[in-house]
Amino acid sequence: MTSSGLELILTTDEAARLDSALKAYDHLSGGDPPDPRALAAAPLLRDWQCALVPTMVPVLAGEVRNHPALPGTRRVATSRLLLLDAGAGWARTLSRLYRLGPAAR
Repeated sequence: MTSSGLELILTTDEAARLDSALKAYDHLSGGDPPDPRALAAAPLLRDWQCALVPTMVPVLAGEVRNHPALPGTRRVATSRLLLLDAGAGWARTLSRLYRLGPAAR
C-alpha cells in the first residue's frame, strides 16, 4: 500500500506485460500479421487445444448497482482488480472503475 492509501494490486511488471499484450492485441486484431522474425523466434506449441483454466486473480465481490451491462442490483465478482483505494472510495478493475460503498463485515 502506498502512503496515500492507494493499493497497487497489479505489480509494475504485470502492468508492463499487460501494456505490451494490449499493444500486440491492437496490432494483430487490426489485421497486421506478426513480424516474421518474431514469429520464427517464438516457441513452437504442438498438439494444442483451447481450454478454460481457473486462475487465482484478485477480484472484488459484492452487490453492484447501476452497472452498464447488468440491470438492477445483483451479486457479482468483478474482473481482475488492478488498483484499490478503499479510503478514497474507488477501485479500478480490468473492465471498469467502481465507486465503493461500505465493505462487507
